Amino acid sequence: MLLAALVAPVVLRSQIAKYRLDRATARFSSIFRFHDAPWYYLLTGADFSQDEKPDLIMISAIVEVAKDAVLYVGVLDDFFFDSEGNLDRLILQGVARRPLSADKSMASQEGGASEERFYNIDGDSFVLRYQDVKTLNVQYVKLTTAEPAAEM
Repeated sequence: MLLAALVAPVVLRSQIAKYRLDRATARFSSIFRFHDAPWYYLLTGADFSQDEKPDLIMISAIVEVAKDAVLYVGVLDDFFFDSEGNLDRLILQGVARRPLSADKSMASQEGGASEERFYNIDGDSFVLRYQDVKTLNVQYVKLTTAEPAAEM
């Protein structure tokens, strides 16, 4: 009985996810959807159809650092919740940052490349605490195959 109590929820959850029964457009989503987990659906792209599911999720977050607003941009790798079920941390890969104050000086220059405003952050994983985030942008990216160039 104890083993069944441990295994049954894991098996049930995996079947719900496998057959996408909790997706917002699914017929029985009102039964299978975890209504107390909106971050899960936002940060996994679980509501997309299998064909439209994003290949990666880009995160842009504004964080106040020493009373200056700094924009961090990276690819979402993982996320964690606290004991109360609130979003706690975002783990990002390939992170770049720039102070928002750079917008004012760059706006006056014509033809300035936007990549020059960003500074890459060295490291394998960047941990962003959600309590420090002022605004959060989630962008779903679907990669496409490049068409070969036509030979002349």
